[in-house]
Amino acid sequence: MTRMANQIGDYVSAMKPPIALLNVFVGVAAILLAVGLAAPLPALLVTALAGLFCAGGAGAVNCFIDRELDKRMTRTRNRAIPGGRISANRILVLGLALSFAGVGLSLVFLNVLTAFFMGMGIFWYIFVYTMWLKPRTKWNIVIGGAAGCFSALAGWSAVTGAVSIEGLLIAALIFLWTPGHFWGLAIAKTKDYASAEVPMLPVVDGVSRSSVYTALSNVLLFPFTIALFLLTANWNMFGATLLVGAALVLLNIRFVVANVRLTRDPNPFSAWKVFKQSAQYLFLTLILIVIGHIL
Repeated sequence: MTRMANQIGDYVSAMKPPIALLNVFVGVAAILLAVGLAAPLPALLVTALAGLFCAGGAGAVNCFIDRELDKRMTRTRNRAIPGGRISANRILVLGLALSFAGVGLSLVFLNVLTAFFMGMGIFWYIFVYTMWLKPRTKWNIVIGGAAGCFSALAGWSAVTGAVSIEGLLIAALIFLWTPGHFWGLAIAKTKDYASAEVPMLPVVDGVSRSSVYTALSNVLLFPFTIALFLLTANWNMFGATLLVGAALVLLNIRFVVANVRLTRDPNPFSAWKVFKQSAQYLFLTLILIVIGHIL
């Protein structure tokens, strides 16, 4: 039983649960911003499940493609494939099966546009980011990170059947957030990426300059998130909405302070702190924007 549980854990780990669940959360947040509490439960559940399958499948295929790189990095050498616990082909089959299942669910139970966005998220992450950009350019995550935008577009279109300016703005938020988030990780793990010869920004430009790029990227989120909140908030409940907006401002200030500290002392600990705080920031930002909308 213990061996089976460990093997199941390895399969689940290959799906990169934190990234997969974040994509699901973005899709659900987009649904709530599109139609509020009137969102139909079946559409919510199918979007969440399809998003989990698509993101998890893409993560597994990523593990298959990056298996040789993973062997050379301390952070990843104990994953299922480089650790020798599961064969690479099995992880590939898992990834492909989940990916097709996710797109298929969207096509059958939602609509063609949502299925298209689900498929594009997989395509962008695997082919554009993992296979093309990641081994070739220091700006890999700027362009490749657009994969996460499709989760927002899929969620929005799942209940509207279309894409509007608001849906595109949510996707833009994910696009702006992604580089700074992963640069924080790259700075914290620069030696790992250097040993694997992956041209992440801090490997090519150095930690100090990269910390400035990271801070600038993250600080740009402040005006953008406030503008998105002002655009989508329900101002009929002025007092409550104002309190939610104030909480969003304080959240941004906290994040800005962490990034300023990184530029002053660009070390792995500070970078890791920014990376972890960045995930919390996106999660809380979307919650506050959704609350401001459905009040």
